[in-house]
Amino acid sequence: MFNKKWSFWGDNKVFILIIGILVLIVGIYEYLFLPLGIAMLLGVYFFSRRLYRSKETWFNHYLDTVVRNIERANNYAIQQLPIGIAVFEEDGKLQWKNEMFQTWVAGKAVDGAYFDDIIPPPDNNFETISLRDSEKQIKLNDRFFKMTVKRIQTQENSANFTGLVIYLQDITDKERQKKKFDDERVCLAAVQFDNYSDVMKGLNESTRANVAVEVNKAVSQWAEEMNAYLVRHDEDLFSICFNKAALQECIKHKFDILDKVREIKVGNKIPPTISISIACEEKTLQLLGQKAQSGLDLALGRGGDQAVVAVAGEMQFFGGKNLVQAKSTRVRARIVAQALHELMLSSDKIIVMGHVNEDYDSLGAAIGVAKMAFSLSKEAYIVASGQGYSLDKMKELAEENDAVYSSIIIDGQAALDRITPKTLLILVDHHRAMLSASQEVLCAISKKVIIDHHRRAEDLIKNSTLLYLEPLSSSTSELVAELISYFDDNLLLNASEASALYAGIVVDTKNFAVQTGERTFEAAAFLRRNGADPSLVHRLFRDERTTVMQKAKLVAEARAPLPGLVVSVYEEAPVSDTTSIIMAQAADELVTMSDVFVSVVMAETESGLLVSARSDGSVNVQVIMEELGGGGHQTVAGVQLKGVKAADIEDQIIELARKQIEERETNESNSAARY
Repeated sequence: MFNKKWSFWGDNKVFILIIGILVLIVGIYEYLFLPLGIAMLLGVYFFSRRLYRSKETWFNHYLDTVVRNIERANNYAIQQLPIGIAVFEEDGKLQWKNEMFQTWVAGKAVDGAYFDDIIPPPDNNFETISLRDSEKQIKLNDRFFKMTVKRIQTQENSANFTGLVIYLQDITDKERQKKKFDDERVCLAAVQFDNYSDVMKGLNESTRANVAVEVNKAVSQWAEEMNAYLVRHDEDLFSICFNKAALQECIKHKFDILDKVREIKVGNKIPPTISISIACEEKTLQLLGQKAQSGLDLALGRGGDQAVVAVAGEMQFFGGKNLVQAKSTRVRARIVAQALHELMLSSDKIIVMGHVNEDYDSLGAAIGVAKMAFSLSKEAYIVASGQGYSLDKMKELAEENDAVYSSIIIDGQAALDRITPKTLLILVDHHRAMLSASQEVLCAISKKVIIDHHRRAEDLIKNSTLLYLEPLSSSTSELVAELISYFDDNLLLNASEASALYAGIVVDTKNFAVQTGERTFEAAAFLRRNGADPSLVHRLFRDERTTVMQKAKLVAEARAPLPGLVVSVYEEAPVSDTTSIIMAQAADELVTMSDVFVSVVMAETESGLLVSARSDGSVNVQVIMEELGGGGHQTVAGVQLKGVKAADIEDQIIELARKQIEERETNESNSAARY
């Protein structure tokens, strides 16, 4: 504050200045007043100057005080903010940090330390995060943080930067609440005793009751361990409600309830198995129930004895490692045959389509279905992809023995020209859209029937009119042969038709060595009675000299990276139809060797890597191939990968095979698991 005299002068200086000017004017006429006027003006100047300097000094002092207070406030605020702040140079060296940042990184933020030493990589590499402004969640010392990265740039929109500013915001409480909410989400499980009728067959009432009690006890104990609510709807069907935290524990233990149920042995000859479908994170309870039921259908379609978990829009599969047991009932085959008969009668044309790069099973099944259509005097065509060594061989057989089938094997474009609104499409030996011989034909026909023996995949073709999916069967040709026997009593196969179906069974069972049940032999006997010629089938399987030599080379160069597994690599393989044939035959040959449970043959081509896997029946190779994005059957599976070499995935295949072989040995060492 100014003192009083300067305050008085500041308030009255204008008035004094006016008086001085008036006195000076009067002094011009009256010289007596002239000195007085000059003195007054000089006084005004002197005191005004003194006032200006005093005011300037006060103002500077005031500004210094304000700036110091602002700096103190800023420094206090930055240090006390619930946000950690640190500045790093362009090479990652720490320039400055506040106390909160130092606390959250456990004292690692010392002067001159580098970013990678304070917040360790690989997820937080300095070279990576310095490329752009970003936000991400990180974890430090059991706490969660939102890390905001801001580049310090000399010019706006410049690629050059002089450093980084890192902001850390503690979101631990939020994440804990989120996890608590997530752990408490409602999950619904549909559980079915999937081989109930087979297990109970031939047992007396006492043994049946004991088996049912043991299965119920195992499922009930499992529900109690999860603090779940269990409802039994029928003798073989349960519903269980629990939270997601319990689900994570089940996933962690890989649903060991499947093994516990399978180990039940109280006089039963066949081990009981259950299928589990779990749905979680749906918007409504109605959707939750629908998802659980559809998942159970998927588990049963894949052969049962497994768990299917639907979480966050993704499907996870557990179990399903044992070979499924063939069912002896033919009720479903009769029902499907009657339904197919009616669908064909109501259609004007029948188009049959197998998978791309057709094999003998696909082609044999297609010929069998076409025969059913011909028996009803329907126009029928077989759509082929135009690829495959088997297709050429089958065409030769058709031309020699039955010209009808040679003329009806057409490509996708020709099929499109024949499609009408009443056309029926029958898909054989596959149920995934990506595998169809012609995507255009698949999309053009709305009325579809699927006949397949592979385990049901998640991307099953939707909206099919009739679905006949039997993973218990050896081949699709076996299924079609059964359907023919129930389709029409007057339907008779000729030798070439029966031989085509017989070839499909032979190729998928490895000459009746794997995945063969009583119904397989009955189907083969039915075909033999209808004129199937084994010598004709043998002709189909004869190979050229170059094919035999390359197969022998793959067998000779095979390696055994671990006991029970052999691996062979076909380097610089040509992109041709015979490559897959050579791989399959080499894999088949390798798995026949003693002490070999799994064989894997890989072919490196210009278009990618082909993988063919075989099992002797004790290991499920489909589980291995599914991990790589492929599929197949329990003893035959494969995958195609783009931009990958054999060396890139060999270690992964070995590790997956190791787990399967170890589980095989564990099951064999457990007498309760054998039957």
